[in-house]
Amino acid sequence: MRADVIARALRRDGDNAAIITGTDAHENWVLADGLTSGRTPEQTCAHFHSGITTDLANLGVEFDTWIDPLDPDHAASYAAVHHELLRRMRATGLARLRQERVPFGTNTGRALVGTWLAGRCPVCSAACGGNTCTGCGAHFQPEEVLNPRSRLTDEPLEWVSRSHWFVRPENPTQVVDGLRDRGLPERFLGPVHDYLGRDGGRIRLSQPGPWGIPTGESAVDSVVSNTYYAYAVYCAQLHARRDGHHDDNTLRKDSDVTVVGLFGTDNSIAGLVAPHVIAAASGLKPFDHTVVNHMLHYEGDKLSTSKRHGIWITDLIENTDITTDELRWALAHLPLDHQIGDITADALCASINHLRGWRRDRLRIALLAADRAVPGSPTLLATAAEVIAAQRHHLTPPTVDLATATTLTRHWLVDSGTDLADPAQATAWLRGVAELTTPIMPLLARQILTALDPPCCATTEGSGQSRLSSVDLEPVRELDPMLVRAVAP
Repeated sequence: MRADVIARALRRDGDNAAIITGTDAHENWVLADGLTSGRTPEQTCAHFHSGITTDLANLGVEFDTWIDPLDPDHAASYAAVHHELLRRMRATGLARLRQERVPFGTNTGRALVGTWLAGRCPVCSAACGGNTCTGCGAHFQPEEVLNPRSRLTDEPLEWVSRSHWFVRPENPTQVVDGLRDRGLPERFLGPVHDYLGRDGGRIRLSQPGPWGIPTGESAVDSVVSNTYYAYAVYCAQLHARRDGHHDDNTLRKDSDVTVVGLFGTDNSIAGLVAPHVIAAASGLKPFDHTVVNHMLHYEGDKLSTSKRHGIWITDLIENTDITTDELRWALAHLPLDHQIGDITADALCASINHLRGWRRDRLRIALLAADRAVPGSPTLLATAAEVIAAQRHHLTPPTVDLATATTLTRHWLVDSGTDLADPAQATAWLRGVAELTTPIMPLLARQILTALDPPCCATTEGSGQSRLSSVDLEPVRELDPMLVRAVAP
């Protein structure tokens, strides 16, 4: 949703913004799902791609390109990008085969990496799985995990020496300097300093496993690591081709396209360190800016799909009377740019009920008073422009702070100093509402703008006033937290 909010704000202000992303398809969790679902890997990917597509649509998130890496339109070219990056890094001598100790299950013979491995974080000692810690954002290799065990079985571990491809930064200090130069807040540099100091910034390029993009070497169980940056390079290639540049890539060094990477703190190394290391080793550029958000909890505990702990977007939108705008509005208040956020059924309902009360009490008055024939109050329009500029600052990378941008919007919505019964003030206030809510509540914004500036600007007969009838003014009832909890697993 953050990418969607940022893109809508940029487009509102005249910039050309595109969102290109997609689902994972080459991670080994795909195989783990099949153990319980009975699905083939391809069926698992198709199932979750479809579900995520529906969820994001229900959240009002729109993409310029939405990728399924297994789709025939993408599969070959997606794999080719990964192979080309590895080839480039091998050609420069910066990618090297290195020996590492890999845990294997003695019963299954399976390499216990990624989704198969559990233990404790070597940095903060919190429970962790795979190669990242959702608690502190640390990244690590299998041999670094404390108290390692098979996550899905009780089988003993056997450590085997294997060779895989890795790349390291030639100068780790330049990685930190590059992130600072691109405006990354210092609060997100902790995991970067830790990883560069603990492991020298080693980035994995291949790993054991039967599912993924084969490295093309003799080892049958070696696949190319599906790095976040390699996915971004593929997205950048699609963006260039969309604009007619078929042999181009918007992550080339001299590209004038600003590329922004967005991810959670559990992908800090994949999103912050790896792009700088891989880009330097392959002749590309890293992200121009990055937007990092902290993790979201529900009712005090980390969201978990495997434990079914959370509220599913589609359940909320399809099984309650919560609207997409209302859900976006509630989520946008969470301070994820600064800390872990926690959402509860009570808080969600309180936010939505407050918004519904605002529609009933303030928006209704303004809609009834607004008159297209009356210019908006110049003073209020000037104030609106100042608030929009402040919001723009907080929705433009690298200074993104979604909660602050939303707070600015809320203050405009509830400002008691505006006389909403006055046509000039009501019209100016509504224009401010429409502009400020465009990134966050796009449906409401579109309704107000269409009503203020319809294709045919006829006024209501006999009055000169325009009740903006395209905006829903039907009475709304308060949302009961029990209704929300009823749809939560």
